Amino acid sequence: MDFLKSTIASIAAKTNSAFPYTLTEKVEFQNDTIWNLHHATRRSDNLSCSVFEFDINSQRSRLALARNAVKKLRTLRYPGIIKVLDTYESDSSILIATEHVIPLDILIQSDSLNSDLIKWGLYSIANSVKFINVEASSVHGNIRESSIFISDSGEWKLSGFELLTSTKDEEPIIYTFGGLVPDARRYAAPEIKGGWDILKKQPHHLLDSYLFGALIFEVFNGRFATSDQLQSSMRKNIPAELFGPFKKLVQPVPRQRASVKQFVDVGRDERKETPGSGFFKTDMIDLTEGLENLSLQSEYERDIFVKELNHVQDKFPASYLRKRVLPELLSCFEFSSGGPKILGVILDISQTMTPEDCQAVVGPTIAKMFSSPDRAIRLALLESLPRYIDYFSSKTINEKVFQDISTGFTDVAPAVREQTVKAVLVIVPKLSERNINNDLLRYLARVQNDEQPGIRTNTTICLGKIANNLGPHTRARVLSTAFTRSLRDPFVHARNAALMALAVTVDIFSPDDCCNKLLPAICPTLLDREKLVRVQAHKTMEIYLNKVNHHAATMPDAGSAQALSSQPTSQAGTPKPVDGEQQAAGDASWTGWAINGFAKRLNIDETDDHGLPVRSERESSDSSSTAGHAAGISAGSSVTGPSSSTSSLAFGSTATQPSKFDPITDDDDFGWGDMDSTHDMTLNNAPEDDWGAFDDPAPAPTPASAPAPVRSVISTTTATRPAAPSRLASVTSATTTRTTASVTRTMQTGKLSGQKPAATKSHSIAAHKQQKKKESIFADADADGDDGWGDQW
Repeated sequence: MDFLKSTIASIAAKTNSAFPYTLTEKVEFQNDTIWNLHHATRRSDNLSCSVFEFDINSQRSRLALARNAVKKLRTLRYPGIIKVLDTYESDSSILIATEHVIPLDILIQSDSLNSDLIKWGLYSIANSVKFINVEASSVHGNIRESSIFISDSGEWKLSGFELLTSTKDEEPIIYTFGGLVPDARRYAAPEIKGGWDILKKQPHHLLDSYLFGALIFEVFNGRFATSDQLQSSMRKNIPAELFGPFKKLVQPVPRQRASVKQFVDVGRDERKETPGSGFFKTDMIDLTEGLENLSLQSEYERDIFVKELNHVQDKFPASYLRKRVLPELLSCFEFSSGGPKILGVILDISQTMTPEDCQAVVGPTIAKMFSSPDRAIRLALLESLPRYIDYFSSKTINEKVFQDISTGFTDVAPAVREQTVKAVLVIVPKLSERNINNDLLRYLARVQNDEQPGIRTNTTICLGKIANNLGPHTRARVLSTAFTRSLRDPFVHARNAALMALAVTVDIFSPDDCCNKLLPAICPTLLDREKLVRVQAHKTMEIYLNKVNHHAATMPDAGSAQALSSQPTSQAGTPKPVDGEQQAAGDASWTGWAINGFAKRLNIDETDDHGLPVRSERESSDSSSTAGHAAGISAGSSVTGPSSSTSSLAFGSTATQPSKFDPITDDDDFGWGDMDSTHDMTLNNAPEDDWGAFDDPAPAPTPASAPAPVRSVISTTTATRPAAPSRLASVTSATTTRTTASVTRTMQTGKLSGQKPAATKSHSIAAHKQQKKKESIFADADADGDDGWGDQW
């Protein structure tokens, strides 16, 4: 029945609204204490904590011990003493809420403690006992394994204050209730067997010395059955350097025992003058001592501390580094100019934390340090950015971090500018579109003109790598401008970087941009003075040509070139129908077509039965027409020798048209047939004396009797090839009065002076454009058969 009542009361206490903690799992550990331990959370902020519960109904005789523990825990504050958050007492129980801890017994059973960790923990407990004995003038009286707990930071914490008594207390509880502690007889010092009153006659710290020695034995060797085992000369697992001082703590004669204070002093003795001294001179303990005063140390001392921490941080519990070392380092880094070395240690420790913890603990401090005036710190932050970029949210980066980082683009130190450019690759995935396409591109455009060639090179590389992060509407324009600029950089690696960036971003540019902007810019680098650039230029050129060729292969076959070559058009521009043979000829390449046609026109025309050339009806018509016009120009001169004023006429009047190329109209834009026929005439049919006619031009006709002005010189006509007689009428009707007067004056001047008449410069704009278009076509034919017309062309 009593058990049921106690259970109901316990549940009521756990759910009592006056105690703002929620108890969860009960922790099972060595049962030689009056407390039950529970994991719990604080309702206000979900803080993880622990709650020690004392059941009044089941242990009413020990109620005074529980109340004494509550009183002493609330009044004594020391780093090595368990931290109390709140206490609560009801009719059925006493509750003490503390920081979250686990019993030392759990770690010992898990075999997760090594010699260095045990020494480090014992040193913390020894300092706490020393504080109680010396500064607090008290005796603990209950030092044992069940009184030691491990905090979330991995530190050893002292509790078990049931018997803690001050020498100033009016009614010392230890004298009256010392024997009520569970398993008191096993832990009692030899002199206590006669009663607890004996403590009044000896120094109060001697009892704690013996109990601390018993703790050392338990930690290294496990639980002991009787106090005789403590007096054994077999040290078992106790380290050799610690065994001598341990024996002094457990001396059976109280006056021969060493105090805990003496134990600590001997353990920290650097000179090691006393045998067995210096056992507390370990790297872990030294760093723990230095951590407390890190903010007050000089720069030299901090450098030594950081160097030692890098060597031994693996020995510490990861929780200790996160909970104790990291906050001190962050504070020193922020307020004491800790320097870049401390930043490296901070980031090493943060690797063992969850991203959420890093963002909450480390992120704010690092974000604040980007605005530090110390250039060395900002440089270290930029170099280490990939290690902690995930500690920031996108909002923090865009509103705070990027604004501070961007000041590095204009820093006077080249190293800062260069690292800022490199940092762009890390930060750009979290930047907003506005920051990328406005602010960032403006800064990169500035550093691309930096005086340092390495910074210019890295800027080009950076642009190539962040190309996909740029806005799709401005990406091609920005990159083409930036890369083509770098191609003209005097620094060889900047040019090479531009070529490589162009190669990897080829998919960004349209085929038109490749042809019109990029390929012309790449071509000069093919003959760069540096082989490194030339090799890369060939690779990049091949990539772009492949893209252009691939795009060209997808274009439709019907185009302006095919229409011109396969379908002759009339003067009105309407394509004329052609037969299958001519269509097949149009599909051939221009070069093959031109050579074949030119060769056929050099051959001798067909002959009759007597071996004389046979002219077609059309040729006879052309000749008669030409003769009539020539007579109108000059009755006493020969027309077979071309003159500059009648070149178009001469080409048309003497041309022979092989039947294979019929029908060839006067509107053929290319004019290969007329030119070849004329060339055949001048080489084979024209008498040698006819070249004199070119030197003695015919007299100019009067305006009344002369025919309409003809296209006398190629450069002044609307077509650049010789005209057939059928075209003469249309050309005559289309020539202006101004052109007639100009031709007449030119012919008269040539006749009077006895020189070749010069071509007039008076012509229409359309004729000039038409000449330029056809000029390249006639060039090949002139080169093959130069008959003296080259100067006039």
